[in-house]
Amino acid sequence: MIRIRSALRHLRLRLLPVPGQALGLVALVVVLASALVSAPLMVAAAEQGAWEQERDRLSEAVLGATLGTTTQARRQRTSDTRISRAVELDEAIKQAARRARVDQDGLGLPETIGFLMDPMIAIGPEGSGPAQLVFRTGAFDGVEVVAGSASSTGVLIPQRMAERTGLGPGDRLPVTPAERPGGAELVVGGVYADLVAPLPASWQQHSFLFLPRLDERSGNLVYPPPVVLASRDTAVTTAAALEEHLFLEWFLPLEPGLPVETARDAVGAGERMQAALASPESELSRLVEEEGYQTPVGRSALPAVLDTVDTTVTLLEPPVRAVGIGGGAAALVLVGAWAGQRMRRREDELRSLVARGLSPARGAGVAAREALLPVLVGLAAGGAIGWLLVQRLGPGDTFPPGVLGRSLVVLAAGGVSALAVVAVVTAVLITRLDSIGSGPAAQLLGRVPWLAVTAVLAVVAAVPLLTAEPAEEGRGVDVLTLVVPLLITMVVAGALTAVLPRLAELLGDRLRRLPVGPFLAARRVLAGQGAARLVVVTTALSLGLVVYAGALGSSTDRTIATKAAVATGSDVVVPLGADTTGRELPADAMVVGVERETTLLPGDARVNVLVVRPEKVAGVVRWDAGLADRPLEELMDALAGADGPRVPVLIAGDVADGLVEGTGGEVTLDFGYYSLPAQVVGRAEAFPGQSSSEPLVVAEWDAYLAAVEDAGRDPALVLAREAWARGEPEGVLETLAAAGYVPSAQDRLTTADAFAARPELTAQTWSLDYLRAVALAAGVLGLVGVTMHAVAQQRRRTVAGLLLRRMGMTRRAADVSAGLEIGLLAGLAALVAVAVALPASALVLRVLDPVPALEPEAVFAVPWGSIAAVGGGVVLVTVVGSWLVGRTARRATGGQVMRDAT
Repeated sequence: MIRIRSALRHLRLRLLPVPGQALGLVALVVVLASALVSAPLMVAAAEQGAWEQERDRLSEAVLGATLGTTTQARRQRTSDTRISRAVELDEAIKQAARRARVDQDGLGLPETIGFLMDPMIAIGPEGSGPAQLVFRTGAFDGVEVVAGSASSTGVLIPQRMAERTGLGPGDRLPVTPAERPGGAELVVGGVYADLVAPLPASWQQHSFLFLPRLDERSGNLVYPPPVVLASRDTAVTTAAALEEHLFLEWFLPLEPGLPVETARDAVGAGERMQAALASPESELSRLVEEEGYQTPVGRSALPAVLDTVDTTVTLLEPPVRAVGIGGGAAALVLVGAWAGQRMRRREDELRSLVARGLSPARGAGVAAREALLPVLVGLAAGGAIGWLLVQRLGPGDTFPPGVLGRSLVVLAAGGVSALAVVAVVTAVLITRLDSIGSGPAAQLLGRVPWLAVTAVLAVVAAVPLLTAEPAEEGRGVDVLTLVVPLLITMVVAGALTAVLPRLAELLGDRLRRLPVGPFLAARRVLAGQGAARLVVVTTALSLGLVVYAGALGSSTDRTIATKAAVATGSDVVVPLGADTTGRELPADAMVVGVERETTLLPGDARVNVLVVRPEKVAGVVRWDAGLADRPLEELMDALAGADGPRVPVLIAGDVADGLVEGTGGEVTLDFGYYSLPAQVVGRAEAFPGQSSSEPLVVAEWDAYLAAVEDAGRDPALVLAREAWARGEPEGVLETLAAAGYVPSAQDRLTTADAFAARPELTAQTWSLDYLRAVALAAGVLGLVGVTMHAVAQQRRRTVAGLLLRRMGMTRRAADVSAGLEIGLLAGLAALVAVAVALPASALVLRVLDPVPALEPEAVFAVPWGSIAAVGGGVVLVTVVGSWLVGRTARRATGGQVMRDAT
């Protein structure tokens, strides 16, 4: 037992001679490993996160594959069985899907829907009228049966049809073609509740079968014929008897919750199915040849969505890798500083070993051996921390296969690099121990004016940023945008510390009037010694990165939100049919008018026109104070309160100031066939609804419509209308339907969320979130470095501290001195960090504009959260550092100091 204990103690001394010092290396390697391993994990998580974002936005119903055809011949060909063999056609499609094994790669087996190309005429005892015959896989499960029951031989009719025709369960339903002789008879099995908006998810893709549409020419609602639901065999038999052709469609749903890799497999499954359908040996090919069916055409939004995912990852990967490598490089520099600190703490021991023949190579080997265990522990902890942080806080919580292996390789490379840095630094310092004076290289480096060189580098690097224009698709964080602010911070911090001794001379008499503790702290800081200067510079760099990353992240978030509001108008924008009218909308919704491609006179500027009710705007749009030099309420008051014969308008965008000032604000809107006089009552940099770089003219609703009528035009014919509203699309559509408004059948609604989901915006947001996380770790390291410096300084000042105590300096004064010194060093660094990072981020933000083609320009946001975090960190490190310094000072006794000296 004694031998085992002795062996373990010997092993511990060889691997961990100074456990406290090893803990510092563990902390540094944890940061190194977290930074390195998080970069590939972040890219992998972004792929899954981008997929989940698109999947949730579009839903699986949209992302599935769809095949469509009809029972009409693709060429002039007569067949009496083409309609009746639609059942065989359906089975052939399903057989091809099973043969392609689509259900094993994320797609479901085909769900069929078919309906008549021309509605039939349904005849009842109390009336007759057109009706649509529909069959669908699981159709009876998606409706509420209020009378009777569904069956394979009977049909379900809607309530309004049952009331109009007087039919009910068990009755016979005669049907005939609309324009030809012939007929068939159906059995009514039951009655289902009429489907109204919002439709069940299973019917949303075929809403035209149930919901009215707006006739763009007449402006009237056109209601579809009532839908008679039948089984497949009943519907096909009836269609054949009526000689009415069928639209046929097969939908292969995407399985819910698929990861991105399986979604890619689903694309391959769809391609395999298309190949199976096109095979000359397939049942479908035989039917196409015999009956002349049109070959089913497939479509799916899934490939386009995966292209969006790939674009997001492509845009995200370079900045994330740059930040990860930069964080790893900074951690390696700190590992080198740790190796130098290790040498200084054990300098006497190493000098004696060098005198006994210790070579630099052997000393480097010993240092690497002692660093091995801390590095391994740090790699394990840092890798786990990086994994958990990306999984919990990153874009996605799952990673594609293969990323674990790549992450382990990166982790191993980081560990080898850390050991190599420790070995190289140790070897260099041991070589210097064995030499007298400074070598030629050291003397040469000592004569280099590093501050001036850094300043020149900062200027040279800043020139491309000052002259660069934003990229068309935005520009992510790269090496240049990271290096320039850091170089400027180094220059400012270095210049500040360089003038500290001069400041001490100017304040000499005033400093002497201070109490002992503050005087001692001020003298030590203002002395501007090498170690103190280095601490201020490195801490300013780390804290500056925190503020810089926070400013870029906050500003980008604000810019994206502002551009989304400007480009779309509100949360949801629904185009309305011509001349559609309805009841008053809630306070968070309004109807606006839109006219495109108008000429503003004088100046012949191409503009767009937006017509609004001023009293509704504030409750609907998402306004940012940076869009104008006046509050939105004042602009709307000016628009609503203007009097005179001209239409009051606001102008948003790039229109020459001289055009407005030179005419006293009197301009003309020229539409080619007519023109409107207008009076400019306000300006804005941008305004919601400005979806392009062209200027936008915002006009008051009543005055504009009156001017259009005075010009002899019908506002309903010249002014397109949109509904703007806050909230989710489903709720907005319900609100519009309740108020009597019908969306346009030609145009689709747009949302601010869809704008913000663009790949370039998503990639930039996520890359800046990653930068903020790495910057936070750098800030913590910088503050830890201040604490370590303070403790190391106290150890070097042990003798001086004992002498001061013998001379009457109290423990309280010593603690005050230590706390003030730490606070002054950290405070100076924080001051430089904030003073440099804010203007530097404003400079870089112009280049990082994610959508430069849209107004407004990038909007700056002060990162109050980051600034508060820096301030809190300074206070915390002052308190903790002063406590550690006091604890170290109290452990040192006079007897111990004398024993160490001998």
